Order: sequence, then structure tokens, then C-alpha cells
Amino acid sequence: TGQCLFVARRSVVTKFFHYPSGAKKPVYGLYELSQLISYPREVIICESMLDALTCWVYGSYAVALNGLGNDLQFMQLNKMPCRKFILATDNDDAGYRARVRIKSHIRNKIVTEYELPRAKKDINDLTLEEFIHLREIF
Repeated sequence: TGQCLFVARRSVVTKFFHYPSGAKKPVYGLYELSQLISYPREVIICESMLDALTCWVYGSYAVALNGLGNDLQFMQLNKMPCRKFILATDNDDAGYRARVRIKSHIRNKIVTEYELPRAKKDINDLTLEEFIHLREIF
């Protein structure tokens, strides 16, 4: 509905996000997608808000799980009226686990993923040129 549900903080030292105790994390960016004139056919799924915002700045629609995904988020993702998801979780063990979890919970959508360069941890580390040339794998 566009309401503020909670405020998240991020440490500039450890780069970890801090959420209020008991906060139920919905899909970040879902409301913004619902405000578009027409819903996009494909949406990128990221781990963090900063990664999703980077995708938007680079011209692609994206949402964030703010973690590895939860039941509420999987329900929201399955209800989204898009045809395809492109997974762009972090290039680490947690990101791999998130991709496996997401694929096991998504129904009736095409699910692919971006192959991030080995030296890059996440979408936010990419330049626009690197982002444009990401390889999509099925």
C-alpha cells in the first residue's frame, strides 16, 4: 500500500543490514512496480535493496528479498503478474542458497539467473557496462 513498514540500517564498516526486531520483510520494490503504467514482463530478484536500486538506475526492474527469502516473499513473488524472473543474488554461498530456495518456491514463471563475473560479489559492484553485458543462464 506504499506505507513505511520499518526502517533498515546498514553498517558502513561491516556492510551488514540491521532490521527492527520482529520485522516481517516483504519483497522490497513490489509497491513501486505496482505503480507502473504496465507491469514489466521480467523482473530481477536481488538479495539487497542496494542491488535492486542499482538495477533500477541501470534501467531494469528489480525487487529485493533482503535476505534469502521467506514464506511471505515467496507468496508475493508468485502473485506478481510478470512472466519471468532473473535471479541476481550475491556471488557467494548465501547467494547460491538463495537461488536454490527461490527456484524451489516459484511456480508458473520462467526463472533464469545472471552469471556474475567471478571478481564481483553482487550487482552493486558492477559498472553499467558490466551490467549490460551480464550473461543470462537457464
